[in-house]
Amino acid sequence: MKIKLYLLRITAGLLVIASFAMCAKQTLKVDNLPATTPSSTAAADTSGKTTDSVKMPVNTALPITTCSYTVQASQWMVDGTSIAPGSVICIPAGTRGALLFKNLKGTADKPIIIVNKGGKVNFLTSKTASYAFKTQNCQYFKITGNGASGINYGFIVDGGNIGMTMDDLSSDFEISNVQVRNSGFAGIMAKTDPSCDIKTQRGHFTMKNVSIHDNYVHDTGGEGLYIGNSFYATGVSTSCGTALPHDVVNLKVYNNTTEQTGCEGIQVGGAVSGCEVYNNIVKTPGIKPFASAQNNGIQLGEGTGGKCYNNLVKDAPGNGIIVLGLGDNLVFNNFIIRASGHGIFADSRYTPGPNFAFINNTIVSPAMSGIRLNSTSIPMNTAINNVIINPGSGQYISKMNSSVKLTSLNNYQGGDVSECAFVNFAGDDFHLQGKSPLINAGANVLSYGIVSDYYKKLRPSGLSYDIGATEY
Repeated sequence: MKIKLYLLRITAGLLVIASFAMCAKQTLKVDNLPATTPSSTAAADTSGKTTDSVKMPVNTALPITTCSYTVQASQWMVDGTSIAPGSVICIPAGTRGALLFKNLKGTADKPIIIVNKGGKVNFLTSKTASYAFKTQNCQYFKITGNGASGINYGFIVDGGNIGMTMDDLSSDFEISNVQVRNSGFAGIMAKTDPSCDIKTQRGHFTMKNVSIHDNYVHDTGGEGLYIGNSFYATGVSTSCGTALPHDVVNLKVYNNTTEQTGCEGIQVGGAVSGCEVYNNIVKTPGIKPFASAQNNGIQLGEGTGGKCYNNLVKDAPGNGIIVLGLGDNLVFNNFIIRASGHGIFADSRYTPGPNFAFINNTIVSPAMSGIRLNSTSIPMNTAINNVIINPGSGQYISKMNSSVKLTSLNNYQGGDVSECAFVNFAGDDFHLQGKSPLINAGANVLSYGIVSDYYKKLRPSGLSYDIGATEY
């Protein structure tokens, strides 16, 4: 037994190293990898409102020695046609109006950096304005509000129908250390909607290498983060017929906090390859949805594959996490607390892939089922090592009908969260005490590549895997 456990841990460790190497290859070179964990949840936001749900971002302040270009307070547009790759565009501290960047063209090795200088920059406009910050036809660029030491959100985007929008064939970009608030619709939007211009359609344009991290998005009229088109399968009706939306490749959404959003906190569509949504906090989403079923925590929409892990979703009026993806979706190590719908809801709409896998999630007090499976076309749904506590419907894992195929192993079902023996559940300290019945009670999920927990602790740490999102 000891020899087997030793070999298992060595294998797990090697997989961790390999997974980090893979991520490094897929991430933009300008990206700052997260250094915080989802447990760092107490902080004050830069608007003066104190909230215990906000996880402060990493601020590795850029040493701004030279500004290649300085945006004046009176400018509403910057045409980057003559701005060279590797340039640093500085926006001086202060309050200003909306800003449009167009035709910025960096390179993979020399992205164009847009950064605050001297303090906070407040982009202030009305909710009826189209946007507060926008890019058109830009590639290989980085927007970061970490230009001043000690300021975590150097860019404050306040207002606009869409707070920030990366539009019109924009690709290969990073957004970090930005606070977005009071938008009429979405907080941060990243997509090019298909039109009669063939350049906007699937097969002709791909939005790729996108990293959105360490941002705080709150009090929006619609989604907090809206990435990719919502109608991947059926397309969009235009004057020239149906147009299919573009693919999204190599998308990383991490270390963001969304709060008090009108619709979903995070919504991703069309992310067909290399998608990871992780280490995010989504609190009180869906407070004023435009229609029914737009009040979930995290949505992995049509055409979206990949991984969703290490997220905290609290108080969603709809489902905690809704999966409509490609069928290669792996959802693990998430805490989903007090969803007013299902903890996790899965449906198969455009799913050529083989498996929805829900592993080592902790779901507490959903009003309906813990996990609800309407995914009839998936060859196999998998639910392993999940904790489901006190589902309002009394159904821990429910299926739409007998056509839904399910492999269910080592799931813990309970009536009271105190049974789990978390260190301080009410205070979001989800570490386990030594008396927890979850310890060493899980199935081996090494084959799924799950080698760490919500706090990035190596799995397994004991004789076998623990059940739920955290390892003792």
